[in-house]
Amino acid sequence: LNTVFADDFEHFLIYLPKELVSGDFYWVAQVGPKGRPNDKLFIAVVDCTGHGVPGAFMSMIGLNLLDVIVRSGLTQPNLILNELHKQVRYLLKQENNDSRDGMDMALIRIKGDGRTIEFAGAKNPIVYITNNQCFTIKGDPVPIGGLQKEEKREFTLHTITIDSPTNFYLFSDGYIDQFGGPENLKFTSKRFREMLFENHNLPMVAQQEKLETALDEWIGSENN
Repeated sequence: LNTVFADDFEHFLIYLPKELVSGDFYWVAQVGPKGRPNDKLFIAVVDCTGHGVPGAFMSMIGLNLLDVIVRSGLTQPNLILNELHKQVRYLLKQENNDSRDGMDMALIRIKGDGRTIEFAGAKNPIVYITNNQCFTIKGDPVPIGGLQKEEKREFTLHTITIDSPTNFYLFSDGYIDQFGGPENLKFTSKRFREMLFENHNLPMVAQQEKLETALDEWIGSENN
């Protein structure tokens, strides 16, 4: 992961699976010669249904399909999610059964010069901070795969133009849904965004340390 974009982007990664194998995964892919105008960098954070082996099975499906879809020539995040949804439903034969297995996802494409970010989300959002302001773009309120009541499922493309230093955050619900604190409640997305904003001027490594420390303190030894 680091070698793909460490030369261009400061970053951090927190990956703390509940079990040895996980239903959450991250995916990074580069398309086109690095540094050329047609260079495209894709980053996704994905939360599959299930934990342990069932979740890991869905993760394998998601990872393989993302690679295949991008190699096929689809590059817009919303079109990638559209195709991924169709392929997951086809592979799991969900047209003919009651399977609700699927995945929530936040996917971005960083275009060659790094000044344009394209985002599409299946339930999962993106948070970004620029000019001392925090913004959230919600994903569409439907997952990849699973039950489809509507005739056709299509995801929305959001384009963000970068004209000043900007931090982007992709995440699953693993952090915000952790129980803890004095009343053993969920951490919540509001508290999470407040923490991101409070620490966004720190180096990325320091932000990672702050988030990990806060999570440990929130969960507490009695919930470990």
